[in-house]
Amino acid sequence: CKTLIGILLLFNRLFFQGRPELTPTAIKAGKLLARRLAGHSAELMNYDNVATTVFTPLEYGCVGLSEEEAEMRHGKDGIEVYHAFYKPLEFTVAERDASQCYLKVVCERAGDQKILGLHFTGPNAGEVTQGFALAFQCGATYSHLLQTVGIHPTCAEELTKVHITKRSG
Repeated sequence: CKTLIGILLLFNRLFFQGRPELTPTAIKAGKLLARRLAGHSAELMNYDNVATTVFTPLEYGCVGLSEEEAEMRHGKDGIEVYHAFYKPLEFTVAERDASQCYLKVVCERAGDQKILGLHFTGPNAGEVTQGFALAFQCGATYSHLLQTVGIHPTCAEELTKVHITKRSG
C-alpha cells in the first residue's frame, strides 16, 4: 500500500506540477490517456486555459493567465489590463456591499489584443468564467469581447463593457 501511494505521489509530481489539480481536469486527462493507450487517439490534454473558481460567499473565477504571469511572458509593455468595479443588479435591492465586485481582462497589447486572462469576483463567477473558457479555446480577442452583446441584467454583461485600462491610471 505504501509503495502504491509512493508511485501515485511520484506520478502526481511528474505529470501535474504546475497544472490545475481539479477533478474535471483529471477525468478528461484520464479519458484521453485511455484513448491513447487503446490506440484510438493521439490527442493530449491541453492544460492551458482551464477555468476554475472559488466558491466563497462572493465567488472568484478565472481562466487563463494572471496579470503577473502575462507580464513575465510578454513583458510589462506587452500586455494591456482592462478592469472595473461593478454593482450587480441583485445587490441593489438587497443593499449589499458591492465594493469587492471586480473584473479584470488581461490582453496582449499588440495586434488583435488576444485575451490572455480573465478574472472575475462576484455572483456566479464560476458560471461566467466557464462560458469564457470556450472563448479562450477559440482565440478570443478584446475586440471580440466588445462586439459581444451582453445579456441584461447579468454579471457577465459587465465584461462586455470593460474599457478602463490600468495603464490609463
